Amino acid sequence: MTTTLRAWLVLFVFLTSCFASVNVTAQTYPSKPVTIIVPYGPGSGNDMISREIGQRLTEQFGVTFVVENKAGATGNIAMDYTAQSKPDGYTMILTSTSSIIYQVSNTIRTTMSKDFTPIAFVAGLPYVLAVPPSVPAKTLKELAALAKAKPGEMNYNGPAGSMSAFLGSLFKSGAGVDMVMVPYKATSDAQVDVLAGRIQLWITTSASALPLVKGGKVTALAVTGEKRLGALPDVPTAIEAGFATMTPDISFFLLGPAGIPADIVTKLNTNVNTALKTQAMQDRLASFATAIKMGSPDDVKNHIATETERWQRAVKNEVLSK
Repeated sequence: MTTTLRAWLVLFVFLTSCFASVNVTAQTYPSKPVTIIVPYGPGSGNDMISREIGQRLTEQFGVTFVVENKAGATGNIAMDYTAQSKPDGYTMILTSTSSIIYQVSNTIRTTMSKDFTPIAFVAGLPYVLAVPPSVPAKTLKELAALAKAKPGEMNYNGPAGSMSAFLGSLFKSGAGVDMVMVPYKATSDAQVDVLAGRIQLWITTSASALPLVKGGKVTALAVTGEKRLGALPDVPTAIEAGFATMTPDISFFLLGPAGIPADIVTKLNTNVNTALKTQAMQDRLASFATAIKMGSPDDVKNHIATETERWQRAVKNEVLSK
């Protein structure tokens, strides 16, 4: 046997074994516990959603999906840990739009587009635009008319750099009105002031707004996102209310380290979407005032790119600092 022929045979055997290894890995995955990293503490939205989807995946695969909280540095300790983990499908993170916002407005070591593998969407958390009883508006257009009649006299909640501030800016530009952003440090402080009538537009997550809307303490004028919220079926989306740019919500999605084999990613994505289609999972997410959100890994990738561009524009236009 010539040296050249021997070299080609060695290369052929090596490549064949590599492809076989990939196929076997995908077929047998998962063969040990899988860890879902949560970038915030117990009780956070990421934590609750992670535990729900983890339980469903445990039932489907017959292997435990463990939730591990790694809070700190606005979620970046968990992001760095996940990015540096072995790309074998046994470590992933449930992150969200909030991490995208932080990444484009701060100096960080890892980026979603380069250091992670998109796996699957899990949920969407819309924002609600609501007013107290002292504001006689039943729609966003009625609120816009009131604000136009009182330029600079009506307030909405921040703080600067938040989704609330960004949505408030979109409302102002879309309505052509002059309103003042009040930079609250805590959601609870803004809630106290909206009940007291000291702010006229309250922009908050559906989870925070729902109890007050159901209790008749505030009136919900619209929700963000592309679909109505199941818990508030009579409240239109901002798009339906005539404000087409007010689509942002908080999307929750699973990422793994860069380089996870495609077959494993497909397997995870398929099983996550299967879990999300069950009535039990939909009911549990609805109890958190969230909605299911499904898609392919490419959908997650495109979402990250779109939202990164959106928030980069916001930073450039100083929307996040107003």
